[in-house]
Amino acid sequence: MTFEQFEEFLMSEKCYRKHDVSIIDKDGLQHYYDKDFVEEAELSEYYAYCSTMAEHLAKSEVTIKIEQMEKHWKFDDRTIHLFYNPKNGPTFDKHTDPVDVIIECKDGLKSMWVEGKEITLRPGDKLSIRAGTEHKALNHEKALMASHGIGDTETLNRICEDNGDVQS
Repeated sequence: MTFEQFEEFLMSEKCYRKHDVSIIDKDGLQHYYDKDFVEEAELSEYYAYCSTMAEHLAKSEVTIKIEQMEKHWKFDDRTIHLFYNPKNGPTFDKHTDPVDVIIECKDGLKSMWVEGKEITLRPGDKLSIRAGTEHKALNHEKALMASHGIGDTETLNRICEDNGDVQS
């Protein structure tokens, strides 16, 4: 997925209705876009979402996160979150994850801090981070990356329950 494809997907009705979208602000805090998940939501609500996302892209002050990308890319063994960050965009603080994570650079240059080392990824590069390993995204350059939570069955089961699906 390129930057252009990301923007097109972000603005799509499919993304609006089927994915959780949030921003990460300058303080590293995550804020979900509050939307009505009623299947027949008013068109004006969708247009307001598009306007808000277009403003975020234009201002380049926040990182945008789209969750449930495993549904879009048809994976059933992991969760996938897609992150778009502008140059020097905000990020989460150093943290660990309870599952193994694969960071995949989709577009731009993605730098990661992992246990005291800085690693730079180019489009197509992947970085494996073991569960419990301290890491942080470094948003030196504009980037689009996917974070794959391998074997994140707890989250997958919650998503399936929320959607009325059955997870085996």
